[in-house]
Amino acid sequence: MDQRRWEDLDVDCLLIVLGRVGMESLLLDVPFVCKSWYKASLDPSFWQCLILPDFHDGFMVARFSYFAKNQYWIATPFYRKFIRQYRISKYRFSMTGFVKLLVSRSRGNATSLSLPECSNRLLRLVANTCPSLKALSLPRNFVLRQSSIIMELTEKLKHLESLSLGDSTDITEILSQISLHCKNFRRLDVFRASLCKDEVLSIVKFVPNIEYLSLRRAIIRRCDLITLLQGCRELVFWMSVVLVLMRVTMKYQCLLLIFLILGVRV
Repeated sequence: MDQRRWEDLDVDCLLIVLGRVGMESLLLDVPFVCKSWYKASLDPSFWQCLILPDFHDGFMVARFSYFAKNQYWIATPFYRKFIRQYRISKYRFSMTGFVKLLVSRSRGNATSLSLPECSNRLLRLVANTCPSLKALSLPRNFVLRQSSIIMELTEKLKHLESLSLGDSTDITEILSQISLHCKNFRRLDVFRASLCKDEVLSIVKFVPNIEYLSLRRAIIRRCDLITLLQGCRELVFWMSVVLVLMRVTMKYQCLLLIFLILGVRV
């Protein structure tokens, strides 16, 4: 009895199977099985959600290596395997080139993108090649302050609904542009933010209909917190861990913290 070869597997069945394996396997394993599997792995529907592995796994190793200053990826298993499989010199690997490869496979249909490393050049690439993007997550240590980049991003990513930012970003400038160009914006995640009165007012003014707000390790005064919760009436999820609560009783502090951690409106 003749055995069927993997490359003879029905294309429709193959696409269903490959749609469940995840980006890492589609990039590092599937293309190397046979030519038909490689061709199938290029289907744009597989490359809509681009969640790139971050550098946390290899950070402690990389910080002591020769490449620690600019190339944390070299100690991360995913990226090491990538340069081996595709026979790329570790000296020539760049995150911009890597993202360009993934985005090209989506053929402009990427809807989610999470970046472990970022630069203004890379953001321009995203703005020009990902018009359908709905969710964008930037590294926590990346400072997004250049007005031209912010404007270019928001003007071209009109379908943006969710944005995750680092700690030293100009929130007011970003939200003002989002209010003009991204009409479906519903989610903001800012890590280790220190929110002053003006920044809180900018959230209330520019994105009053925001539904999900995550301010992890945020520092915010009680009066500003109340202003935020009263101004954003559509909030269905809210999270903040570090608060500066002034002139309130200990009992009220505890209750407020419990509500905030659980994401309950007060």
